[in-house]
Amino acid sequence: MSLVLVSPEPSAPDQTTAPATTETPLARPDPAALAEKNRQEEQVLKKRFIGMVIGLVLAHAYVALALAYSYMDSHNHLHTCWLPLFGAFICGMIFVFHVSIS
Repeated sequence: MSLVLVSPEPSAPDQTTAPATTETPLARPDPAALAEKNRQEEQVLKKRFIGMVIGLVLAHAYVALALAYSYMDSHNHLHTCWLPLFGAFICGMIFVFHVSIS
């Protein structure tokens, strides 16, 4: 089954609109505006880099704390504190977030 659209007017090209052939010359960008934009982008990148470094360092610190609080009992069962591992996971996610938006 197919649908056919039928209109009462004959199909003829529209003669009322003409394509614009005038070209506008490219304006030169303002150097002061470009410098300000670059400065702002550098500040954002610096903040993201600081976030990456802090996230990575804290993730390692939390893993070290988890290892420091882990111990073996007399039945050779490993016991660890899960809170530092959770902190390492959160800091790792902060690191990955800053990497992904950069």
